[in-house]
Amino acid sequence: MRSPMNGENNPSGHLSIDPCEVFKCLFTIIVVLHVFSAFAVWARVSGAPGYLNDIGEYFNVGIEQNVPTIFSVLIWSTAAVTTGLIAHFEASSRSQFVGRWRALSLIFLFLAFDEGTTFHEHIGSLTEDWLTPVGWIAPTGYLYFMWVAPYGALVMLLAGLYAPFLDALPSRTRWGLVLSAVIFLGGAMGVEMISASVYEQKAVRYSVLYAVLYSIEEFMEMLGVALLNFFMLDYLKTRVPDLALSWS
Repeated sequence: MRSPMNGENNPSGHLSIDPCEVFKCLFTIIVVLHVFSAFAVWARVSGAPGYLNDIGEYFNVGIEQNVPTIFSVLIWSTAAVTTGLIAHFEASSRSQFVGRWRALSLIFLFLAFDEGTTFHEHIGSLTEDWLTPVGWIAPTGYLYFMWVAPYGALVMLLAGLYAPFLDALPSRTRWGLVLSAVIFLGGAMGVEMISASVYEQKAVRYSVLYAVLYSIEEFMEMLGVALLNFFMLDYLKTRVPDLALSWS
């Protein structure tokens, strides 16, 4: 009798990666998280029992370091890994944009770190400390959350640096990445600036209006990253048609 520990008897598996199915799964999770978050907002504004508020905080998309935060970290990390794999296969074909792919992977990894640590808020505080005393900028109105100023400048810089890179991509991937960026930045910076001006008015900081704004913001952010994952996997599939996970 052969031992079940022998290599030839070890169980093995093979999972084909379908970008559409991955996106459907991510989108479903996003919707579920926002339904739970809506319950959390209801518990807060309706004067529900304290234990409901405590449970709701785990799912409120307007609160950091909870379940939605973990999800955001994971989808950014997935985008970083996928982009890193693309860089690997681009290197094997001696593509001129290998460096840009690798840098993009590191950028996505940084954004995963940022989501998990709220690093952007610390940058906002530093920006306020540096620029407010000299009268260059003031944390008020749309710039009440000051981090949008340095991050906005970085976005414009990266847009200029990556323009030739985007132009060289297949049309489907190029416009997919543009769509992902527009949706993500529209939420992360556009809606964020509107909600900042509302949050500045202390009387409405925890109002339904502010909750609706940050819910729209987070939904757009998550949707943008989910689309990013779809188009990255879709492009990787064109480079590696039999892309799959195998184990034994």
